[in-house]
Amino acid sequence: MAKLLIVDDEIAEVRPLMALLRQAGHDVCCATTPGEALIELQHNTPDLVLLDLNMPYLNGFDFLDALEDDSRFYDVPVAIYSALTDDTSIERAMKLGACDYIIKGVGWPETYERIRAHLPSSIDEAPTETPESDIATAV
Repeated sequence: MAKLLIVDDEIAEVRPLMALLRQAGHDVCCATTPGEALIELQHNTPDLVLLDLNMPYLNGFDFLDALEDDSRFYDVPVAIYSALTDDTSIERAMKLGACDYIIKGVGWPETYERIRAHLPSSIDEAPTETPESDIATAV
């Protein structure tokens, strides 16, 4: 079981992903602002942070900057999970230390494989196919 932190101001938008990750056996928490996420990181270090970029006030890029400036979080991988698809955003996020860039709306199997690729190898493999009925009940 991995610990995942999702940072996104649109909770309703990521609720299905949270539910599916929990069904796969992972411990998932959510922060609605980068500030909340930084506080959460001080108390619980996740195996992976899934970060949206487009948030008010402090955005995902600001969060990546803050992590880069704090040596306690050098080993915490951050995968971008965003609807932004422009090359500038992708390049900027990767230059700021993101380990991956997952576009919101990609199907569950691909999303989960991309997430799992950044988890410790000791994490058990979960099914990568989720029936539509499971997705409906996850929401």
